[in-house]
Amino acid sequence: MSAKRLNLIQVYRGLAAVLVVLAHTDLIYNQNLNQNFLFKITTFGGSGVDFFFVLSGFIMFYIHQKDIGHQNQLGTFLFKRFTRIYPLYWVVLTSKIFASFILFDKSNIKDIGIGEFIKAFLLFPQDRQILSSTFLGVSWTLSFEIFFYLMFALLIALKPQFSFPIIIAWLSGVFFHFIGILQLPQNNILLQFVFSELNLEFVLGCFAAYALLSQKISNGIPFIYVGIFLYTLSAIDYFYKFLGVSSVMTFGIACTLLVVGGASLELRKTINVPNLLLFLGNASYSIYLAHGFFINQITKVLKKLPFNIFQNLVFADVLGFLFAIIAIICGCLIYLYIEKPLLTFFKPKAVTT
Repeated sequence: MSAKRLNLIQVYRGLAAVLVVLAHTDLIYNQNLNQNFLFKITTFGGSGVDFFFVLSGFIMFYIHQKDIGHQNQLGTFLFKRFTRIYPLYWVVLTSKIFASFILFDKSNIKDIGIGEFIKAFLLFPQDRQILSSTFLGVSWTLSFEIFFYLMFALLIALKPQFSFPIIIAWLSGVFFHFIGILQLPQNNILLQFVFSELNLEFVLGCFAAYALLSQKISNGIPFIYVGIFLYTLSAIDYFYKFLGVSSVMTFGIACTLLVVGGASLELRKTINVPNLLLFLGNASYSIYLAHGFFINQITKVLKKLPFNIFQNLVFADVLGFLFAIIAIICGCLIYLYIEKPLLTFFKPKAVTT
């Protein structure tokens, strides 16, 4: 019996994508126009990444917890996970490279070695500066997704008596690095990646799913209220740094509570979700991958106009919202005409793998 589809989790995915779009609008404004978007209020939207990581951990355990220790499920799991990430990513990445190289004369592409191209297409960890300037800036987060899938695949491929010690040893290293006991070379991208504190957010999502499936949580509303409060507090702390702790401890825990609360509500009864919010959730991956390119190019084109349309700060902020909406719409179109057909194409193959 398949797990119940949780529409609120999809809504969360759409919300996380929109937060990232707004945060990147400010980032692109700073890079291209040397000015802020909406007084930098939306910069905390980078926490959408924290939300995505927690959601990924939750979804993996919620859907695949019965596959743990069953090696015969490994092929299907890997096929589903990798076809969910790579095909659309390759389409968007290739399109972006060609557009940058042909239309926008991005000469630095010519100076990038073949090794960096291979890393980018395989989502192997690499310098984020290279990703931002040449490939897809958001792809560093996909590297963490792929790594998490591989670690979860270990739980499926091996019996618990073998997989659990490996996972515990890895998580111990992540935790000790997080609290500063394990010191790693700053210039070693791979080690910093494997033991990054961000991996803990996937684990938080897994714990959320475990708690939900193993405990009878009678009322999810308190979890949502506390989660909203902590998320708001974390957003304020993003500017003022009065807590002085990592986003894993602020946004990560807040997102975990929101996921537990929302999922527990929906497991008890069907929640009617507006179709638009559900659609945004379904299109969140396309929006996430493509939004930066569209906002970046729109601002570059308009900057070249003979008159400065960004001079008026209020008008510039209105334009920023408009650019964000256009980018979201473009992402939705990519979902409808590229991602959705790809998912349809690979779905029957996943069943027979």
